[in-house]
Amino acid sequence: MLLDNNRVKVINLLDMFDNLNNIDKIRLAIYILENKNFDTNFNIKDIIILLKEVLTKLDPSYSKVIVNFAKYKHLLLFSAKYLELNLEEKKKFTIEMLFNIYETDFNDKKINKMINKHLYIYDYCYVVLNK
Repeated sequence: MLLDNNRVKVINLLDMFDNLNNIDKIRLAIYILENKNFDTNFNIKDIIILLKEVLTKLDPSYSKVIVNFAKYKHLLLFSAKYLELNLEEKKKFTIEMLFNIYETDFNDKKINKMINKHLYIYDYCYVVLNK
């Protein structure tokens, strides 16, 4: 974990997130970042674009179909638990979620390099927590 003062709700949700497969981690991160309930002065669109590129490499059919999030019932449950968090917990969870993705080994050198080079998790953390 990047942050050391997380609440139990955030830690439990992170444990669930850690158990997802890599494609579902990316899919859920895109969904949460596109629908997050707080504003930052950080350009989150670049992170979303990066995650969509990674998802396209992991799941080639992703860019060819409209994703119906309802068919991923485990991710719907996950997003419902996310909505139960208060604003501060949501901010911390998004930071930890992106940090988890940053640390994940995708068994693909190109994807790992893309994430390590372009996922600015420390900058995002600084902006979100200091707003």
